[in-house]
Amino acid sequence: MSTTSNRTIHPDISEPTIATRAVHFVGSLPPELLGNDHATMQWFLDNTRGTQLTTVPCDRDPRWIINWLNGLTDVPALESRRSGNSTGYDDMPTYRLAQGRSLAPEDVSLRRARDIPVAMATRLRLNTTGELPPHQVSIPNALDLSYFTFGAPRPALAALPIFREALLGDILEIHNRWDSEVVFQLETPAVLALLERTPRQFWRFLAGGLARQVADLITSAPQGARWILHLCHGDLAHRPLFEPANLVPAVLFLNALERRLTKVDYLMPTSHIPMCTGTSAPSTDRMFFRALSHLRTGVDIIAGVVDEGHPGESAIALRLAEEELDRPIRTIAAACGLGRRTPDAAVANARLARALAQTPVRH
Repeated sequence: MSTTSNRTIHPDISEPTIATRAVHFVGSLPPELLGNDHATMQWFLDNTRGTQLTTVPCDRDPRWIINWLNGLTDVPALESRRSGNSTGYDDMPTYRLAQGRSLAPEDVSLRRARDIPVAMATRLRLNTTGELPPHQVSIPNALDLSYFTFGAPRPALAALPIFREALLGDILEIHNRWDSEVVFQLETPAVLALLERTPRQFWRFLAGGLARQVADLITSAPQGARWILHLCHGDLAHRPLFEPANLVPAVLFLNALERRLTKVDYLMPTSHIPMCTGTSAPSTDRMFFRALSHLRTGVDIIAGVVDEGHPGESAIALRLAEEELDRPIRTIAAACGLGRRTPDAAVANARLARALAQTPVRH
């Protein structure tokens, strides 16, 4: 390995080269692989040699949101509603507003901006045979953070503007300093989870409301900010919130978001659709992917089909998804981050992603 260039290129992440597919990593790695920022980012580079990489993530801890949630015990405006150790979705701590207190954005800030300077400086020392893609900054959706905090719809919706302002403060600070050097990955398990729990006749209405909330966050940020959208089935304790029956909810939401952003002249983010859960094989039933035939042409997707435990099914799922979409799928990924896998499984996932990236792209 040689350090031939430390300059950062700024590819249009919605238009990777089509000779081979690009590989995207949601961000997290197993704790055993997280020595420091250099080791974390170098892992992603070393495990994608010869393959285009969309971004270079640097999430320091797969439990960073859990740590943030636990830290809310120190916020005077909040008091415990339910204790929990976050070993599963039914064991997460939740809070309520303390009597006579009001919550402020600084109370719930993730303070992502304080993590970026070290990571950006570390990039200069990475060993690479090519030029670096932009730095990836994970940003949870405001709706998800509010719901994690309060554990119930009514207080979560009431406090949503506070979480929105907290996130926008970080986004603005990061963007003003590093501009196109960074890509924000907006992560939201809440979108698909809420659609899953809602009767189908209300899906279109709910998808529109969820799209309005996400669009409001994106359009409140500087227009030059660059985004990837990560839909998710959840992966706490390496278990999904639910097993998807098909891709209809994801397509309904993404179509609604694309329409809303297009109306105000904002670019639709490249969008990661989880097409498996990481605990069960990707579907090889064509009907599972049929909704992709209705995805608006302005939506460029990252196909979350890479499951190292089921390589054959992963390849079939990628082919079926591309056939139903009827246009090239330029980027592939796992369904979620690799943080709750073993180190060997994470390496196997990256190896499979490289192999699938070399499969012929459908034109």
